[in-house]
Amino acid sequence: MMRLSCLSLSFQNQFRAGKMDIFSFMTQCRALNFDGIDPHVRDLGDGGKDMLKKTRRRALDNGLSISSICVTTEFGRNAAAHPAEIEKAKKAMETGMFLGAPICRVFVGSAPSPDKTEDAFRWSVDALRKCAEIGADLGILVALQNHSGLTSTGDDMLRFHKEVNHPNFSLLLDTGHFTGRNGPNGPKREGHTYDTYYRSIEQVAPIARFVRAKLYQLDERGKEQFIDYNRVFNILRAVHYNGFVSLVYEGKEDELAAIPRGTRFLRSFVSAA
Repeated sequence: MMRLSCLSLSFQNQFRAGKMDIFSFMTQCRALNFDGIDPHVRDLGDGGKDMLKKTRRRALDNGLSISSICVTTEFGRNAAAHPAEIEKAKKAMETGMFLGAPICRVFVGSAPSPDKTEDAFRWSVDALRKCAEIGADLGILVALQNHSGLTSTGDDMLRFHKEVNHPNFSLLLDTGHFTGRNGPNGPKREGHTYDTYYRSIEQVAPIARFVRAKLYQLDERGKEQFIDYNRVFNILRAVHYNGFVSLVYEGKEDELAAIPRGTRFLRSFVSAA
């Protein structure tokens, strides 16, 4: 069964303007009939125990699962920065465990230069394995999200999965950040087309333990213009994906106007699954 959650960064303009906090975010998610929330650690206020206790209780009161915990890490650019980045990931995992999240999202980022791509891959593998070991000790799965840079294709993601080679490490499928797709954001590579893009989704879907559904430009019915979600969800159904699909809005329209339409659009696929 697929369930629908929402990444807190979808409302980042509201958070930045001081018009929304984690509690009003949950109220909004309950009103939109989400099944869960997908908070980034930066949206959890001071992140202290009192704040986390209130967050966990408010989620329960609203009938919302904490579907994942997100942290932004960068392992590719500078190996010397790994201790601090791994510590950041550890703190996010501890936060996730307290809230009851089963999975922690991490990034690897990009290489410092094209000639350092292989070096960046190798030291990122080491950092991811250390994160997986920390997560195993804490009891939370660590999942790498494709987000351009070193994770621009399905081949990139499968290579990381193979080389990290840890039972507490998995992949998180982001529908926006594979090469070949038209529209804003995401990596671009010459010669890559939508065939490349959907092939990457097909490659990662059988392994993915979480899916992020990107929305960039919605029509009046909420349909995304740059991604064929009927095709995406057919891929997920074909591998019997059973987990959360998290809405991530990265468009230019007002979030409070666009996200309700996008929610209804994605709900039509999740409900049909």
